[in-house]
Amino acid sequence: MTGPEGSSSEGGSWRGKIGGMSLQEMNEFLQGPWIARVACLKPDGSPYIVPAWYHWDGLAFFLVPRARSAWAHYIARDPRVSLVVDEPVPPIRKVICEGTGVIVEAAVGPYLENGEKSLWNLIGERFTGPRYLGQRAQEYRGSVNVEPCWTIKIVPRRITTWQGFDWHPRYKHPELYPDAADGASP
Repeated sequence: MTGPEGSSSEGGSWRGKIGGMSLQEMNEFLQGPWIARVACLKPDGSPYIVPAWYHWDGLAFFLVPRARSAWAHYIARDPRVSLVVDEPVPPIRKVICEGTGVIVEAAVGPYLENGEKSLWNLIGERFTGPRYLGQRAQEYRGSVNVEPCWTIKIVPRRITTWQGFDWHPRYKHPELYPDAADGASP
């Protein structure tokens, strides 16, 4: 995980806490009801972006596309993936992941041949269903839990985090802030 060194500040101002999140802050944030935007590559090399529910286990992201989802096939063909999870309201936190998509299950039903639940079924039952739908999770799952799905694990190569209403110092031109000794905006 990368975070800006020495760029966080407390103080309760309208800007919120500024800088990279700690590992604990990131893990707590990723348990929220956010939607990931997943970017992968089409066979012609052009980008493809899709919103998706996700499960973060502290080490990797798990995604569950339907069997006929184009993006599952794109990731199977070329595992280079990026995703972002952010919140649209203050304190404006975000996690950006560059990683590799690993196919754990390819278009399997809710139950495997040995009678055990598929991993995607367990993820939906324990994590994504309750997190996104609350009390309606079982009702929803009952209506769609017959379709085959993929389980794709996104193994991060790099994770970057940010929070608050300010720019990272690397984006600022110190000469434009003559009154600020450290190059920060007023």
